Amino acid sequence: MIRVTLFEIGSFLLPFALFLLWRRLSSRAPEAGQMPVLRLAAVGAASAIVMMLVLVALDASRAGHAGERYVPPQNVDGRIIPGHFVPVEEDGEDEPSTGSDPDEPQ
Repeated sequence: MIRVTLFEIGSFLLPFALFLLWRRLSSRAPEAGQMPVLRLAAVGAASAIVMMLVLVALDASRAGHAGERYVPPQNVDGRIIPGHFVPVEEDGEDEPSTGSDPDEPQ
C-alpha cells in the first residue's frame, strides 16, 4: 500500500520537478528569451486534443452495445472474474438465475 501511495505522490510531483529543472537549465542558456512560445503553445494544445480523442476512442471501444447488459466483477471460488457484457436474455429475465426453485423457501 505504501508503494502505491509513493507512486501516486511521485507521479504528482514529477511534472513540477521537470518544470523546475527546465527553468534552471533554460535560465542559463544564452537564448532563453527567444523561445518559440506560439509554436510550443500550439504543440501543447494539439497534444491535448489528440490525447482527448484517444481517450474517447478507448472508452467507446470498451463500452457495451445495445442489447447487452453489464455484469460486475465477481469473486467465484477465490478467483476474481472481471466485469463484462453479456447479451440480454429475450425472455425478459434480467437477473441471473441462482439455480434454485423460486417457490422453495430460503
